[in-house]
Amino acid sequence: MAPDAERPTHLLHRLTSYTPEREWTEVPDDDRLVQDLVPNDVTRRPQSYKRYDDDLRRVLLPPDLPASSAPATAVLAGTADVEPSRLDLPGLARLLYLSSGVTRRTTRPDGGVMLFRAAGSAGARFPLELYVAVPRGAAVDGLEPGLHWYDPEAHALVVLGPPPSGDAVTVVVTGVPWRTGWRYRERGFRHVYWDAGTMLAQTLALADSAGLTARLFTAFPDAEVAALVGADRVHEFPVALVALGPGDPAVHLTGDPMSGHHDADGLEFPLVTAAQRAGEQRTLGAELERGAPVDLTSEGGPTTDAVVVSKGSIRRLHPERSLPRHVLVDAMSASLRGIDVPHWVGVSGVDDVPTGIHRWPDLASPVRPLDEPSVRDELFTAALEQGLARDASFVAMSGIPLDGLDGLDGLDGLDDHGYREAQLLAGLAEGRLHLMAYALGAAASGMTFRDSDLVHLLGTDVAGLLWTCVGVPEYRTRPSGQPGSPADVTIVWPR
Repeated sequence: MAPDAERPTHLLHRLTSYTPEREWTEVPDDDRLVQDLVPNDVTRRPQSYKRYDDDLRRVLLPPDLPASSAPATAVLAGTADVEPSRLDLPGLARLLYLSSGVTRRTTRPDGGVMLFRAAGSAGARFPLELYVAVPRGAAVDGLEPGLHWYDPEAHALVVLGPPPSGDAVTVVVTGVPWRTGWRYRERGFRHVYWDAGTMLAQTLALADSAGLTARLFTAFPDAEVAALVGADRVHEFPVALVALGPGDPAVHLTGDPMSGHHDADGLEFPLVTAAQRAGEQRTLGAELERGAPVDLTSEGGPTTDAVVVSKGSIRRLHPERSLPRHVLVDAMSASLRGIDVPHWVGVSGVDDVPTGIHRWPDLASPVRPLDEPSVRDELFTAALEQGLARDASFVAMSGIPLDGLDGLDGLDGLDDHGYREAQLLAGLAEGRLHLMAYALGAAASGMTFRDSDLVHLLGTDVAGLLWTCVGVPEYRTRPSGQPGSPADVTIVWPR
């Protein structure tokens, strides 16, 4: 890259940033962006998940899932006392279903069926695919070694290829940019990594609650992992690995996998391809450090399984009701354990915490003291006038300087891989914050924002990553259904 050239991820971030000069559905006049896409075109709606030929061998996963008794709060804080266990087929089925299975469904206005997954997704786009790589030396009780794709609706594994070489059973997470780009254009690249982090927060918590070893890798040989699962690195690319056991992830190809099918008319976004390719690695990096356990002020509460099946992306919060201080403190402390992505908190309704914009973890002295109406108004405006940001008791906001931050990147600023990782870590924090909020009796929902408002709102110049609105819910989401039998729900529209 030329010394003065803009990094592909930095270029993508700049060209996909929202400003007051245009609506979020409008594309800037720049030939590096796809110009002729009509967002949300129902005639081109992406399919919900990848398809494989019906004649491939399938392994039906058990619908009766084992459950953990460990409180979700203790699991997320790293203080749960759980006996180590061995991965078997029911345990794997639990991880897959409560991470990415189809748990709810509704009928769209056009008569089609909309499928919701166990983990939240920006705009309900659900751009992720999951594969399970089982090497010969680390067999799962009840499952033959091999490469498998998880069918999220049928709750089954499709056998795609021979066992890869490596040490640990590995879940490979990939992203499909067309599913998010259909709604958000090239900005959907950010959403792929947000959604991956949000889902992985559940995967890791579920594994921890069952005493299973789970290690997250965000740096790996991209081209090799893509070849393993049959991803072309354009319409589908690898995002993260979770090794379920000791040793290196099992990602080394020993035979070509069976091919799957994406949307025939799905667009390529060249800038997304360039940004993804620029961040590719050739070797396996270190696993993500989980962070030291944190002390919480609250104890007990529902289990991780109970929280996952009961939560949803809330659409309406009580603006006139506040949350206790311990909900904010415990939720943020557990959510950011081991994550050094900077966060700010916009507080408008938390007992014993001054209203205004705080730089976490300082809750005593806001960087921008504001009265309650003012902070609600500013959050509402910056959130593209979405009511949840105004009505929330607090809004957690992540952001990072593109020109460098100690601990996340090198001296030359946030490189292309570091940008991907920062987006994923922001999603990981959001996913934990969702779980903690529901475990503590509150509710949460992810949120996007107008990038150009952040300098004024936060009092500093950062590239915004992700917002999470937390507050008192006006209603409770219908619990998830069982594997293969999703619960029928009615969409609650935002205020």
